[in-house]
Amino acid sequence: MSNTKHVILLTAGDPASISTEITIKAIESQRIDKNINLVVITDPTLVHEYKKLIRSDIKINEIKDQIEFSDYKNNQLNVIPIKLCNKVEYGKPDKKNFSFTKSSILETVEIHNKSIASAIVTNPINKYIMYKSGFNFEGHTDYLGSLSQKKKKPVMILVTNGLKTLPLTIHVPLKKVSQMITKELIYTKVKIAVDDLKILFGIKKPSIIVTGLNPHAGENGNLGDEEIKVINPAIDELKKLIDISIIGPISADTAFSPEKRFHYDLAVCMYHDQALIPIKTLDFHHGVNVTLGLDFIRTSPDHGTAFDLAGKGLANPQSLISAINLAYKMSYNKKNA
Repeated sequence: MSNTKHVILLTAGDPASISTEITIKAIESQRIDKNINLVVITDPTLVHEYKKLIRSDIKINEIKDQIEFSDYKNNQLNVIPIKLCNKVEYGKPDKKNFSFTKSSILETVEIHNKSIASAIVTNPINKYIMYKSGFNFEGHTDYLGSLSQKKKKPVMILVTNGLKTLPLTIHVPLKKVSQMITKELIYTKVKIAVDDLKILFGIKKPSIIVTGLNPHAGENGNLGDEEIKVINPAIDELKKLIDISIIGPISADTAFSPEKRFHYDLAVCMYHDQALIPIKTLDFHHGVNVTLGLDFIRTSPDHGTAFDLAGKGLANPQSLISAINLAYKMSYNKKNA
């Protein structure tokens, strides 16, 4: 890879969560790619509090040049300061800090759009506390989609070493999944994923599998007919219109076996757990959440706020490290596409 530095911007996440702790630990780990200049949009007082908690002596450098980042300092925690609204209690989300959490996301996108920054990484937020505070988006990803100039419907994929999965439906009850799976949904999400797999992952001709919704992919209609009525026709349509290798529907209980998973670039899954269980089983700490279809690169650790661990100094930064490094690889591929 090139030795040209890439500026990656990192949001604060929920201030009562493990986000600040894993940020400090990630920077101190020396496992972030040396070609990355990481800049965090947060309150320096929050960083100081967590430094005391985990006995870190990392220095804090406040960035004033938000275009070129010319005042960046190596081996320090580089911060663009924003103000917390209320004192933080570890593990206790506070709706008074909603505007801080939201401002960190908004300012990160705005700084990215006006600067030389290459990508955005987002620390975890708590959707419930955001909803209670008047947040009118289904989640983090949809809010980022609203900030995207393309205004496309963003597509979530999960990435770990040797596997990428795309859940067609995400945070919905299982009883609603079959109603939500449509030919249009499959076609739209696969098309966005294929475009970005080519540009951001450098895969010239992506190979894709599509899982079935029902046990044994419906067993010719004996165990459900969604495969016959919806999934198969969508795959046929994709074969006609997009130059990719796509097969399915494949029974989800065999789709992730070693014999199969090393022969495709992306598994398109019908619902949340179908996509996340194999990722977290294979490599729990290195999984990364990636949003495709935006006009900026966005990755995130594949875990939540972990309020139960906040303030204990026990949080594992590896998923955040993986998210930061993957954001760099994607920005490198985009620049060289």
